[in-house]
Amino acid sequence: MDKELRARYFQLLQFPDANPSPAHKAALERAHELRKFEIENYWKRSSYFWGFQLVAFGALALVAKDGKFHPPIVLIVSVLGALTALTGILTARGSKFWQVNWESHVDFLEAAVEGNLHTTALVESELEYSVSRVNERLLEVLFLGWLIAFGAAAAVLVCPQLLSLSPEEARWWQIGILGCAMIAGILRLTVGQKSKLRGRAYYRSNLEPLKRD
Repeated sequence: MDKELRARYFQLLQFPDANPSPAHKAALERAHELRKFEIENYWKRSSYFWGFQLVAFGALALVAKDGKFHPPIVLIVSVLGALTALTGILTARGSKFWQVNWESHVDFLEAAVEGNLHTTALVESELEYSVSRVNERLLEVLFLGWLIAFGAAAAVLVCPQLLSLSPEEARWWQIGILGCAMIAGILRLTVGQKSKLRGRAYYRSNLEPLKRD
């Protein structure tokens, strides 16, 4: 880590110098605690909003029991699903912001107190997927799905003749829409969602720097 940048950091925190002291150690311990606190809160909040998603899916399942499409009810349920999914996304991003904040403090303080344990990653062959990022992307996919459900229900209300489609035509529309949604969801969940390390990453076998970080 750049010495000048570290010096500016300690000046910002009003530490007298960058040398290890009881104040440095106490700040590092506190930063670790707050980082852990934010990670725990992230998953607690995520579970809370996933509960709303389960309720919305349960409501759709009840509506579909008679095998008929009920646009007004689907509209209401899709609004609930979309709003709770969006709130979950924004909450996850807020939680991640504070987690990264405390991780940055750990990075600065650790270098002065106990080396570079937190900023050094040992990997087998490549970086793996970020758990929190994949969770957030899945909520984005669900948000898009609820928007599609809302659009379908609205289209049927505006154009009632859509309900007169033959079973074969309706089946192909369903397969097409769901197929496109699945492909878009897979791409969103897998492309560019590997962990992004701000520190250093090394191959576990030979401790050479990772080629792609």
